[in-house]
Amino acid sequence: MAKNFHTDNKAFMLYKDWEDIFQALDSSEEIGELVMALFAYAKRGESPKLSGGAKIAFLMMRAAIERDGIAWEEMCAQRSECGKKGGRPKKSDESGNTDEKAEQTAASADNAEEKPQGINDTAEKPKAFSQTKRFSEKAKKADKDIDKDKDKDTDIDIDKDTDIDIDKAIDKDREKDAVAEKSVVMSFGTHKNVMLTSEQYNELESRCRSVGLSLESYISKLSQWLFSKGKHCTDPYRIISGWLDDDSKRKAAAKPKNKQGCDLSWYDDFAMNVDLSKFL
Repeated sequence: MAKNFHTDNKAFMLYKDWEDIFQALDSSEEIGELVMALFAYAKRGESPKLSGGAKIAFLMMRAAIERDGIAWEEMCAQRSECGKKGGRPKKSDESGNTDEKAEQTAASADNAEEKPQGINDTAEKPKAFSQTKRFSEKAKKADKDIDKDKDKDTDIDIDKDTDIDIDKAIDKDREKDAVAEKSVVMSFGTHKNVMLTSEQYNELESRCRSVGLSLESYISKLSQWLFSKGKHCTDPYRIISGWLDDDSKRKAAAKPKNKQGCDLSWYDDFAMNVDLSKFL
């Protein structure tokens, strides 16, 4: 038989947020009327005649009581349906076997008691059990050793990879430092107004040294000229390089040519071997 929450349920819910609704009523009489109306509806399904704020509050609370009562009726119906099907199902383990396994175990124990007295299986069972146990322990130890070896190999590989990554990072940092060092702009000259990178300075100095010229004289000359004119040179490397090429060509053209020498070795031989008696 279906349950009815008005007659069969012995309780109903009063919610905490209803306190604000009760406090909003004008008088204690309205509060008392509202409370009695809630009991009348929850116990017998009656809807008393109210007015004003009490009527509005009752309509809101009645909806909540009706919702809770329907949920209670559905829960009772589900329990009744489960009872008709035989109650809770038998317990089952992870593999899905029910209590039938326990019954089979009990039956096998009864059969063991019915064996003749001359047959004794107890001597072999401990032996087989001990061998199986030893084998399983050895297998577990072997698995542990394999896992340890794998962990060691993994650690070695990780260390190697880490070392390689660190070396690559160091090489990249060195390359970056080298490029940055070459691209660093420094000021030269008497007035520090000749701007050259370290790479440009080293190249010009090497060229000057090869032809016997002084790079500092070129830098001082350009620095003094820029200061006197109040100008700024955007590419001093090109100017100094042009001066160096012109002076190298002039120096090569002004170098005296080697004169052809006179070989007097034949005269030495003649003087040493001449016969002076012919001239006496």
